[in-house]
Amino acid sequence: MKKLFPLFSLALFCAISSAQNNVPIETPKNSSTNNPANPNLLSGQKLFLKNCAHCHGADAHGDDGPDLHCLDESDEWITNRIRNGKKGQMTAFAKKLQPAEIAALVAYLHMLK
Repeated sequence: MKKLFPLFSLALFCAISSAQNNVPIETPKNSSTNNPANPNLLSGQKLFLKNCAHCHGADAHGDDGPDLHCLDESDEWITNRIRNGKKGQMTAFAKKLQPAEIAALVAYLHMLK
């Protein structure tokens, strides 16, 4: 019970913060309340909508940037791309996002299937 309370609190905080910002947050279909990654997925989705959706689309199916569904790249590759960007194509986020935020984005991107 003690382990679930912080996870529940974090999920509740994310939901309340999202509601206040009018950003829809959905619980991934394949997640469970016992999954410790679930708060990361919610945080990752919120970070995606704030930082990535303007190029990749709110649904991550692409716009100016590519479709991010079904990425076959490793966590390390995706982390490096987010951190360093791609010259002339993608902004580097190393100075804007903390490592934990990048990890949450990576978890969210892997959930997109």
